[in-house]
Amino acid sequence: MGYSIEWRGNENTNKSSRQGNIPKIIVNHIVEGSASSCDSWFRSAGNNVSSAHFLVTKKGEIKQYVKIEDMAWANGLTTAAISNSKAKIVRDMKINPNLYSVSIEHEGVYLETKGELTPEQFKATVWLHKYIREYVQKKWGYLIPIDREHILGHFEIDPMRKPNCPGEEFPFETLIKVLNGGDRMNEVKEVPKWQKEALEKLVEKKVIESPEYWKEKLGESITVGEVLGIISKIVK
Repeated sequence: MGYSIEWRGNENTNKSSRQGNIPKIIVNHIVEGSASSCDSWFRSAGNNVSSAHFLVTKKGEIKQYVKIEDMAWANGLTTAAISNSKAKIVRDMKINPNLYSVSIEHEGVYLETKGELTPEQFKATVWLHKYIREYVQKKWGYLIPIDREHILGHFEIDPMRKPNCPGEEFPFETLIKVLNGGDRMNEVKEVPKWQKEALEKLVEKKVIESPEYWKEKLGESITVGEVLGIISKIVK
């Protein structure tokens, strides 16, 4: 499935020059609010502190605020804070990580989701990660590696100020697996809690015999997350 990217940046959106640096990492964030509130903030004249390149909504929509060629204000660190970063590349580079990162915000609130993504959101961010890698390779001749050293969370950049961003339930390992060509049926292995509970209720009501019923019936043409999303809609 292909996606369209809606350009939402305006004259108020914060951005700076990369100063000749090439994007080398993709950093994932959680919005801590709705997509609409994030959109308003990134376009507000009153915001002089933050921005990000992209936003992925719960519905799977993709919005862009800063060109990949420019630096977004998303992961900035003081020189003194660089040594505290959990990311080896940040400690090794020894410069502001905004200069060599592409940042993706994901709609959600940490206390509610702990970073879990909806199936639509997961599929959209997979596509977006691929798009970013291909864009950077075409523009600069550098292919961002698919590993946890280069696909990061904000907490790994700035563990002191952002220890819960994007959250412990953010599906990093599943994302890496899919980007590396993992099996489609297992691409949403980290299923949100509400979907698991919906499935258990269906089994309890004897609407279906077991999760395996759906796997056998639908095969590999649909993901586990999509299966659970479908059946949860008929639970009252």
